[in-house]
Amino acid sequence: MTLKDVKDVITFAAFRPEPDDPIAPWSKRFPRQRSLLLNLSRDGVSWAGVEKGGVIGETGNLTGDFKELATDMAEEWRGLTDDGWCAVSVNQRFVVSLEANLTRKKGVEELIRTNPKAALGSKAERGKRYAVKHNPESNSSVLMAVDEEYVKLIEQTLDSLGLKVGRVCCGVYAMFSDAIDQMVEAREQYTKGNPEEPLGKIVIVACCEGSVCVMTTDEARWSGLRSRSGLYTEDDLEPVLKIIMPLVENASGAQVVFTSDASGAAVKEMLVSALPNNRISDISQADGLWGMLKDK
Repeated sequence: MTLKDVKDVITFAAFRPEPDDPIAPWSKRFPRQRSLLLNLSRDGVSWAGVEKGGVIGETGNLTGDFKELATDMAEEWRGLTDDGWCAVSVNQRFVVSLEANLTRKKGVEELIRTNPKAALGSKAERGKRYAVKHNPESNSSVLMAVDEEYVKLIEQTLDSLGLKVGRVCCGVYAMFSDAIDQMVEAREQYTKGNPEEPLGKIVIVACCEGSVCVMTTDEARWSGLRSRSGLYTEDDLEPVLKIIMPLVENASGAQVVFTSDASGAAVKEMLVSALPNNRISDISQADGLWGMLKDK
């Protein structure tokens, strides 16, 4: 046993997940190290440094081509980390769909990352990376697919600039998935206290850096999922309203559960104005996407 091994046991470092472990939460992989969070959208890149202890530090954003921006910003981004590790959110070149009868065998969430064909069968496409969220009460699932060549470009570009990619995810999908988890838990608690009274329809809305995911839930049933990337800007919110409103109108009297990054606050205000008779519950985190990436 080396001196480092002894030190790691004494400081509990030996019991922490490895930095490149994609399953472990980011906060547990880098509890005492600075790291970097990046979000890539159609129009540019935004970033946030995570300080020792997990607080969000320096943030910024730039418009332009990812490869060019990364080359220009590489030195500054490396300076926000202790060892070059970063987590990347992709908010373009993805599709989120509602599927039925996907396999739920043990370990399918990991299998879909390593062998999509074995997990999805005929639904798997070449050149895609996937993530899945199952409805615990029915045979429906939310499936996210992102372009693999784009992910490889990100990984290769950052690696060439001295940055280590510890995780790649889809930002709006991550926020959408978390909102589903909160909704399912809330419905379980409500049903326990009100077994004879249904909770009713809920429309989940997740907005992140111009991308949106919307889905209707009616008790155990999921339906009407829509998603778009690069749909809106802070100066032009009308397109996102056109995506959301038909689902809300079809779910008469539905409650809206809303989550967003900081730039999505204007979307919520627009919904409040457009839906004066609907209850809108905002479950957004203070740091939005950054809080999601550093804690999950």
